[in-house]
Amino acid sequence: MKERIRLTPKNITIAVLTVILLLIPLFVKNNYVITTLVYCFVFASLGVAWNMIGGYGAQISWCHAVFVAMGAYSSMILFKKFNVTPFLSMFVGMALAFLLATLIGLGTFRLRGPFFSLSTIAFAEIVRIIIQYWGSLTGGASGYSVPFKGANFFNLMFYDDIPFYYIMLALLAIVIAFTAWFEHSKNGYYLGAIKGDEDAAISLGIDSFKVKLHTFQISAVIAAAVGTFYGFFLTFIDPPSICSLDFSVKIGIGAIIGGIGTLWGPVLGAFVVNILTQLLNSWFSNIGGLSQCIYGLALVLVVIFRPKGLISFFPGANKSKEKSAVGKEGKQ
Repeated sequence: MKERIRLTPKNITIAVLTVILLLIPLFVKNNYVITTLVYCFVFASLGVAWNMIGGYGAQISWCHAVFVAMGAYSSMILFKKFNVTPFLSMFVGMALAFLLATLIGLGTFRLRGPFFSLSTIAFAEIVRIIIQYWGSLTGGASGYSVPFKGANFFNLMFYDDIPFYYIMLALLAIVIAFTAWFEHSKNGYYLGAIKGDEDAAISLGIDSFKVKLHTFQISAVIAAAVGTFYGFFLTFIDPPSICSLDFSVKIGIGAIIGGIGTLWGPVLGAFVVNILTQLLNSWFSNIGGLSQCIYGLALVLVVIFRPKGLISFFPGANKSKEKSAVGKEGKQ
């Protein structure tokens, strides 16, 4: 018998916030606000994807910008050269991200320590340099853009950002729902056991290498899918804006500030980081560097006083069934 959805404070809060987000474009006519919220949805989706390997698996990746770039560049190139709808071409970017994640994982997940994180930084720089100097295909340092061919849903082209608002909100909902399922799947429980004590998990028969690799592949594929929509939202991309270490760090920072290893932490962190950044840039734009100093100070204070992230202000926001991978393994 299926478990009924209970009217808990958590579920009520989620429902209310969802309704508010759905209604915002009907009452807010300022496109700047809509655009800012679209950025929040984008980085929340990417943060949740990053959290699958960086939070649940404690394998800190600094190359997720590469996967985003694979989705954006492949879809925009196929659209511009062959007029392929991004709803189809995004699967090319997802496949490329899967292959790249496999290459990184095969060479690093059999090692312990910081080798994975260091490898992702090096790999990201290699890909960024390739994109930057392969000008005939990617536009190189000059960037790549797609021409506007009139409003068309299947081309992801609109006269304002409201359609993108609902598209990215729907994509965020899908990513969260999938991650919630993954968290309680067999692979999710195994990943939690590996994070807790990898040697103990291996002794129980859990294939640590395979679990981490599969999780990294899934995380990369999701990031590439988000990258497709993000690229068409921007309409112009270049290596510094979408394939840089700074971009990868921004994805990870949102998850860390919100609370890694939790479902809603990366979402909360993405909203706080993006909205705070926009407000500081608006308030202190006339004083060079001050907004970045305040932003950095705020992040340091959060890390010092809330090491578990901002989600720790909401006890119960990420309560889940207290099951362990060991217990699940024992039932099989």
